Amino acid sequence: MAQFYHSEEEITALIAAFRNKTLPPNEWTHHAHLTVGLWFSKHFSAFEALCYLRSGIITYNQSVGTENSPQKGYHETLTVFWHKVIDKFVAENTDLTLLELCNTFLNRDLVAKDWVFQFYSREVLFSIEARATWVQPDKASDAFF
Repeated sequence: MAQFYHSEEEITALIAAFRNKTLPPNEWTHHAHLTVGLWFSKHFSAFEALCYLRSGIITYNQSVGTENSPQKGYHETLTVFWHKVIDKFVAENTDLTLLELCNTFLNRDLVAKDWVFQFYSREVLFSIEARATWVQPDKASDAFF
């Protein structure tokens, strides 16, 4: 199993940098998004975690000059999709520490960026509607959630 993080301090430093808008844009990777989601899901209810993720991503984007528009920036369907996946994993693994939770989750095959395309066509996922609001999967049942 790959070690994405070697200490909880590494994870909390990422969270702090994200929350205070000092995270360099090149470090705001897919794995960083997922780690932030894991942290919020571990520390807050599902509803609160999603609220923090939405507002955090939008304001982080603004702070680094990324436009939130119908074509780029914040994406509601992707945020909710990954939040549902993460929240389910966190709920099923309450015995894991934050370090174990992050490293275990990030080693799963499903964390690949393109895994979402098992559930969504590119046309639907990259639509203006999907960027602005939650859109149900069009390719596969969302029974995974």
